[in-house]
Amino acid sequence: MIYSIMTNKATSLQKLQTSLENIIAQFKLEKASSHIKDNRIKSSEELVIKVGYNPNDIKAAEKLIKKEK
Repeated sequence: MIYSIMTNKATSLQKLQTSLENIIAQFKLEKASSHIKDNRIKSSEELVIKVGYNPNDIKAAEKLIKKEK
């Protein structure tokens, strides 16, 4: 009986460990995705500034993006 209880607890612990590892992996992927998105935004802002537009002027930036497509 004690063996059965310990086996169940060990199985539950292993499932929790696997879930935790999956959560950590997902967190790392989301962090990387966020970092990539931030880099794209920064690159876009730098391009807008390099071309000579004011980055606070959203309409000018939209026009620039439409020209690039």
